[in-house]
Amino acid sequence: MSNDTPETRDKTGRFLKRAAEKAHDLHTVSDEGVHPMAKVLFGWTQTKNIGAIIFWGLGLLSAFLIVLDLFLDRHEYFNFANSTGFYGLYGFAAFAFVVLMGWPLGNLLRRDENYYGDAGGPPADVDPDLPVIPDNIRPTYEGDE
Repeated sequence: MSNDTPETRDKTGRFLKRAAEKAHDLHTVSDEGVHPMAKVLFGWTQTKNIGAIIFWGLGLLSAFLIVLDLFLDRHEYFNFANSTGFYGLYGFAAFAFVVLMGWPLGNLLRRDENYYGDAGGPPADVDPDLPVIPDNIRPTYEGDE
């Protein structure tokens, strides 16, 4: 802690420790329900027009890299890999393929909505016509008490 703790007392006679109060405030959740560390790490995301700034920043970076690609002399095994912007387009196509393959894969692996039976009803594997045996009539086994 810093040395900015003054030697003053409050109304009850206790010494005030400003540095300790500051440290306490760094890990105490505010009345809004937001942790102070979240404000430190992600507070910049609430800046006005941050989405547009990120979008245009990435666009400018991409354009710069494509222009830079014009001046690089690459020695690829396949001739089509030497074309300008090939790796950017290849990466975009691969990403789009993976994202779009999630839909058929989800249809293949997803279970039905009523897979576990109706909510609140009896389980699907129990015959409702069978009589229910009370607990005091059920057979006991060795070790049951």
